[in-house]
Formats: sequence, structure tokens, C-alpha cells
Amino acid sequence: MEFPDIGERCSIEDCKQLNFLPFICDHCRDTFCKDHFHVASHECKNFHENKRAKAKMVNYSCSEESCKETSPTEIQCVKCEKHFCLKHRYHGCQEPIDGKLTKKLKKWQISKKQFAEAKAVVDKEILDSLKKSKNTAMANKVRLMRIKGSAVGSKNVPMNERCYFLAYPPSLVFVRNTRPSKGVFVNVNWTIGQVIDSMAALLRVSNNNNIAGASKLRLFHHSTGALICNETDIPLTELLENSDLVDGQSVVLEYSSDTSIDTALYK
Repeated sequence: MEFPDIGERCSIEDCKQLNFLPFICDHCRDTFCKDHFHVASHECKNFHENKRAKAKMVNYSCSEESCKETSPTEIQCVKCEKHFCLKHRYHGCQEPIDGKLTKKLKKWQISKKQFAEAKAVVDKEILDSLKKSKNTAMANKVRLMRIKGSAVGSKNVPMNERCYFLAYPPSLVFVRNTRPSKGVFVNVNWTIGQVIDSMAALLRVSNNNNIAGASKLRLFHHSTGALICNETDIPLTELLENSDLVDGQSVVLEYSSDTSIDTALYK
């Protein structure tokens, strides 16, 4: 043999094979060839002893009498030096800390209760608002159907371009009862100025909007008395899209420079 000092022989007596790249067992630290390096191949005693030793590892039992939890890791109390599981780590020795936690918990529970109460109030308001909105929408539909049955307007307005209102005349006219409220229709493509002119003609109300210095007719919400629009060149479609006006709603035509009127005059 040319290199008798190179490599190591297998530790198995019946093998003794010379290995230039020998295997060393992690458990018994003996040298083996590729056929005997596995613990089962050379029946490694250290492997089985290590396995039994691991099986006999100490498990720490919780010091709480009613607890049966065990752990391979000791969690020792700094005061009584006893082992406790995670569930019982706050025991008698930790009463001061536990007291602080209890106070914080109670404080948090109060905030949680207040939040729940506030949320309940908000949820009720939202629900009531939705119900009111549905009722208002239904009322508008019913009113629109009633108005359509007797509404008057220009015959030149196509059916698919008509927008209906229950129009109240100015208070002076209304008080004299010469002309009560009336269902009217206008063209959705008209401006507010054109709508006012058309309503004035249909209600037979004097209209001096084109005369400088004269009292101007303006359009108000019948429900709130608020001015619908301060500018006469705003398209009706824009107000409908922004829900400033609703098809079928009641409006008041009035001589006023204010931003609101007294709705009690138009009952």
C-alpha cells in the first residue's frame, strides 16, 4: 500500500475498512466507514443512552394546588422561589402588581362601557334617520303622484323632461285666498329664473323680476322656509342632482330679499 498513514479505519472489528473521508459519530465519537456511520449500523450505545436521558428530563409542576400543568422550563417566583405556570404566574406573592392590573382593568372596562353606550346612541340615531329618510322618500312619491294628476304647465314641455312641484303663492295672495297652492310642472332643463317666471304665470302672480328696484320673486322650501337658490341662472337639474330640490316637493313663491320665510303663513 502506497499511503499507509493516510485515512482512518472503520471501528467495526469485522470491517476495518480504510477511509480517506471517515465519518465520526456525534454520539460515541468513533470513526466509521460509509456503510457503518449510521447509529443503527454500528448499534451506537451512546445514542440510546442519550435518548433515555432526554426522556428522563425534569418537568416542573405548577405550585398551584389545583393546577396540573408541567413545563420543561422553570418559571420561578422571585419572592417565594416556587415554580408556577404562565396561567398562575400572578399568585399570592404578586398581589400588589395584581391589584394595579385590577384597577387598570376596571378603568378600561368603564371606558369600554361608555363607548358601548355612546355607540348604541349613535346607532339608534342612524337607524331613526334611515327610517325617517325612507318615510320621507315614500311621502315624496305619494305627493308626486297626487300632483301629477292635476298639475298644470306649458304643453311644450316633453313628458320625460317635466319636474313637478306643489307651488304656494306669495303670502299676500295666499291670505286673500284668491289663488291657493297648485300643482305645476316645469322643464328640468330650465334655470331657476325660468322656473320662477313659469310658476308666477301659472299662479297668476305679478312678476317684476325684470324691473330694477322692484320686489323680486324668489323660491323657498315650504318645509323649512329656507331660500332654495340665490342665483337665477342656476340650472334646475343641478339642484335636483345635489338633492337641494326633489321632484314632487312643496315650494313657496314669495317676494322677499331674506334668506328664509315664516312657513306658518303657507299652511
